[in-house]
Amino acid sequence: MKTEDRTNRSGARRAAFITVWWIAGIALAKLVVGLLTGSVAVIGDALHSVIDVAAALLTFAAVRLATKPPDANHPFGHGRAENLAALGEAILMFFVGIGVLIEAVHKLVSHAAVEAPAYLFIVMGGATLASAYRAHQLRKAASEYSSPALEADATNITADIFESLAVIVGLGAARLGFPAGDPIAAILVVATMWAMSVRIGLQAVHVLMDKAPEDLTERLTHAAAGVAGVVDVGDLRIRQAGADVHAEVTVRVGRTSSVERSHEITEAIEEAVANEVPGATATVHVEPSGAGEDIVARTFAAANRIGMADQVHNVLAINHPEGTWLMLHAKVPPWTPLRDAHDITDALEAELRREIDGVARVEIHIEPHELQALRGKATRNRGLEAAVRAIADRHPPITRCHEVAVSEAEDGIHLVLHCEAPPDTSIADVHDASLAVESAIHESFPDVRTVTVHFEPETLT
Repeated sequence: MKTEDRTNRSGARRAAFITVWWIAGIALAKLVVGLLTGSVAVIGDALHSVIDVAAALLTFAAVRLATKPPDANHPFGHGRAENLAALGEAILMFFVGIGVLIEAVHKLVSHAAVEAPAYLFIVMGGATLASAYRAHQLRKAASEYSSPALEADATNITADIFESLAVIVGLGAARLGFPAGDPIAAILVVATMWAMSVRIGLQAVHVLMDKAPEDLTERLTHAAAGVAGVVDVGDLRIRQAGADVHAEVTVRVGRTSSVERSHEITEAIEEAVANEVPGATATVHVEPSGAGEDIVARTFAAANRIGMADQVHNVLAINHPEGTWLMLHAKVPPWTPLRDAHDITDALEAELRREIDGVARVEIHIEPHELQALRGKATRNRGLEAAVRAIADRHPPITRCHEVAVSEAEDGIHLVLHCEAPPDTSIADVHDASLAVESAIHESFPDVRTVTVHFEPETLT
């Protein structure tokens, strides 16, 4: 069920309103015949039905309140009004049962006679059938709108059915010459009332006291763990308020994940929770995890702690008997003085040694990086293009260089080459060829600032 469906549950209010009048009619019929015949069992059953009327009124008010949206004073909404209504119903049922029990014991001891005319059985039988129908309708509404208050009403009316059957049996026994049948039936009515009150009350108290529902905890943990990017699910707390379910989930994700990626993961978890428990909401707390990281990922994690994760590249680790040699490139602004750049690399080296055990050497190649786009224009230099294409074609596995683009920028010439190679060529071989082409072009044309070689699988056309 969608959240907007649960906050606009006109059907739940309608079901509660109909129940008030339905139960009132049943209670009135029972009370009239109970007073006419003097049957304490019928009167007790009628009083239980009167309780049901009061409970139905309470349910109607609670459902109306529970559908109000959250506000500043009730950030989790008003759903627990239904749980409070269910608890109040349970308490009322328990105390009325005490009164019925006292009267039943009195009649049992005094051996008072009870009239059991035929119309009494007709009224009680009709009331039982009417109660069965209404309980069925209420359970459907309770399931559709996830309403504990309607569920409590349905349970209460179900108890009425068994009580009425017990009363009918007791009255039958009294009619056959066993007058104790009526008070005994009344005691059974009280026992049923108390059993139902304990059940409804405990369910309400568990929700009000934020008892973790085991089935939901397991289901939502599994749902969150199934989201791509989640390394592990930590604490999960669930808060129920009437039909509403809110989960607070702590998950661990890869510590080098970007803020944007982490946010995407939290949104996916929220969606997974809502799909698992329709209408549920979730607040997700993300913690970093280094589980399963290789040395390259740990290098980026260390660089990230000093704000250089996006400036480190070309990480290479070589294991030697004396320890690991760790080599990498790091970029700094082009105007940075060497002494300042060296301080930056010293800080990065210290962070890498704290992160990675067994490092013998850390060697960092410093490069300048551009902080903004350069101004330039595309030009045609047919002589340069032909010479560059010829250089590329001499370096296998390149089979053809089908495009050379020239950009004249404020700092010099930049070249882009589109080259082809056999589709099964390894990336390692492609990269080696790219480096060789770049080196040869720089040797032949010293004024070329950069060379970018883009490889594509060769075509047969």
